[in-house]
Amino acid sequence: MVKKTVSKQIGRTIKELWKRNIRNDYMTHHLLKEDTLKNSFYFHLRRKLGTSFLEENAIRIYTEFNDSELKGTGFRADIVIAELGKDYDGYLGSNIKSIIAIVEFKYGGMYTPDSIFYDDINKVKNYIRECKIDCLYYLGFIIEKEYPSPHWLDGRQTSNWANKKVAVLSANKEINGNGTMQFFIQSCNGMNVDLD
Repeated sequence: MVKKTVSKQIGRTIKELWKRNIRNDYMTHHLLKEDTLKNSFYFHLRRKLGTSFLEENAIRIYTEFNDSELKGTGFRADIVIAELGKDYDGYLGSNIKSIIAIVEFKYGGMYTPDSIFYDDINKVKNYIRECKIDCLYYLGFIIEKEYPSPHWLDGRQTSNWANKKVAVLSANKEINGNGTMQFFIQSCNGMNVDLD
């Protein structure tokens, strides 16, 4: 299992890049829908962690990580940060020692139903409860409309299945504002709470 200091550095980097890099990419019109959000996140995460950190700790970042690596769950994770084992037998998927973090993204416009965001929340809940994948989880949500709360998880969820496991990275338009997007972090994982 990866060291706690490594997990903390990854968590801090994820939260910093949401508040700075993803926000900047959005404001400068580099993001359009979910795939560009995912690509931007991957680019910034890999660059910010750096090749030497990734190599020294045998960590890799994968997009569209499929269900065979996720213990036959039938799901496909948008991004997985994984620790590699030492023995490589020709198929990289069989060399995953542990999953450090799973990131799911949703990007919606003015008329996007909230249900697609709640589908990802339920997907993560299933990873935790049914699949028992022990790692940190991040939900990266951008919704281009005024939203009453930046917090997608309620108190029951944050004190139950999401407790010490999930952080929601979200953005929505300011209520009664001039259409400015606000970027938030709702941390239930207890890591890097000073960045929230």
